[in-house]
Formats: sequence, C-alpha cells, structure tokens
Amino acid sequence: MRFLFINGPNVNMARFTEPGVEGEIDYNALLDYLDVCCQQMGIEPDFFQSNHEGDIIDEIQSAAGRADGIIINPGGYAYYSVAILEALQLCGVPAVEVMLHDPSGRESFRNTDVVSFGCQGRFAGEGISGYLHACSYLVQLLRLDGSAQSHMVQ
Repeated sequence: MRFLFINGPNVNMARFTEPGVEGEIDYNALLDYLDVCCQQMGIEPDFFQSNHEGDIIDEIQSAAGRADGIIINPGGYAYYSVAILEALQLCGVPAVEVMLHDPSGRESFRNTDVVSFGCQGRFAGEGISGYLHACSYLVQLLRLDGSAQSHMVQ
C-alpha cells in the first residue's frame, strides 16, 4: 500500500513531542519516524509539504494512480480552503485528515473544518500519533471493501 502524506503551511517549521520520547523533534525527524512506522505497517509513504495552496491541490490531483490513500494535515487551510476540499472530493483517492492540535477552544473561525468534508476520517488533537492512527484507519478502510466510506473520527 502506498500513502501520500500531505502537510500544509508551517508544519515544516513546527516542533513535535511524542510521549515517552525526551525533548522535541523537528519536521525531518518526524518524517523519519513516520517512514519507519509506515514500513513496519507495510505502507510505502510518500511525503509532501507546501506552504502554497495551489501546490497542495496539484499534489492531491496527482494522487490518483500513484497512491492508495492520502493522509493530509492542511494546517490553517483546514478552515477555509474549499479548493482543497474539492480536490479531495474529485481525486478519487480516500483521505484522512490529521490535525496535530485540537482546534476547539481556539479562535471561533476554527469551529468549521472545511477540508474535513472531503475526508473519510479525521484525527484531531493527538499530536504525531494522529498520523499513525490515520494510517491504521485508512488501512482498515481500504481492506474492508476497497472503498472509502465516510466516518469522522475525533
């Protein structure tokens, strides 16, 4: 199985923590960690990050035929990018959204996650573990019947 991991704006600048691991890791260490975890799950990961909405849309559109699933962390685009939503709806590849932090309790504009409407699942507020949960969920979804049925996970 091949999964396309798409990370949006500013994710490349973030620092991450993981329970049981001392200190913080940077974006490149996160990708290394995800690569190892994916290989153990039998997943071939392909990583992409951009701060530009159009580049993210181009990547989603190119997923058909080269990825079995998409794991997307759209960053701030989650709250207003109808264009990313439409790309996910049209590309024909099931997607699961990951939000590193739980947006509830933050600014009111974060109450509606537009991008999530184009995803078959969503993991929010789980830190980098959300990526692994999204992988497991997408594997299960694809193995059930080969198609993605909508189910939002919080």
